[in-house]
Amino acid sequence: MRTTRVSDYRSHLSGFHRQVLEDREPLRVSGSNQGDVVIIPADDFERLQETITMLKDKATLNSLLQTRTEIQEGTFHGYTMEDIAGGTADK
Repeated sequence: MRTTRVSDYRSHLSGFHRQVLEDREPLRVSGSNQGDVVIIPADDFERLQETITMLKDKATLNSLLQTRTEIQEGTFHGYTMEDIAGGTADK
């Protein structure tokens, strides 16, 4: 992760903005006595928020962990569209 000081960030805001959007690499802005911030593209932030929400749901997390175990053990055979549409993909 790239890092810059808040004074440099302020002076070159548009360049940093463009770089973060083009490279999709977070930028840490440090030097403030109030703490650091991380700048990321908005759509990356939204995906992170969705992921956090999913992982907070115990049933979803358990289903993901079960599927991962099945994949590692070689017993996972996937789901059909009927399973997904009918909600039977959860075990």
